[in-house]
Amino acid sequence: MNKDRIISVALILIIIFKVVDLYIDFSNGVQTQHILQEVLLIAISLALFIYLMLDMAKRSINTSRLIAQLNQSKSYTEALNKQVLDTKQKFFDAIHAQFNDWKLTPSEKEVALLLVKGLSTSEIAAVSKKSEKTIGNQASAVYKKAHVSGRHELAALFFETLI
Repeated sequence: MNKDRIISVALILIIIFKVVDLYIDFSNGVQTQHILQEVLLIAISLALFIYLMLDMAKRSINTSRLIAQLNQSKSYTEALNKQVLDTKQKFFDAIHAQFNDWKLTPSEKEVALLLVKGLSTSEIAAVSKKSEKTIGNQASAVYKKAHVSGRHELAALFFETLI
């Protein structure tokens, strides 16, 4: 925008100086051809100034429109993010409620949640710093209490309700 202002000020100054010069030339009886050249230069400068002003106004309107669209998109994205977080919270609340219904111990709940998230027993052992055998025993207890045969059925219990 600053260069537009500089150009518009320069055009105004050119127009003012040329009008003053035209007045002086007209007063001194300068040839008609020279006066016509200066009138033409003033007209061109004025046309360029008007074009620049209209272009600046158009860009300002477009910028305002884009800012409004951006704000609308931000609001929409924030609403979607909130909806996703709410849905995620409800999903995990439902998982924990089911774990409570199955009467899982805190350790079994931790293992069950990691199984539902898709971790293997060796990955769960590494994360929880327990032996694979301990994790395997806890996983078996979870499967038994949930009446499923393995991790895939356990996950399916929760994800089938989403579909």
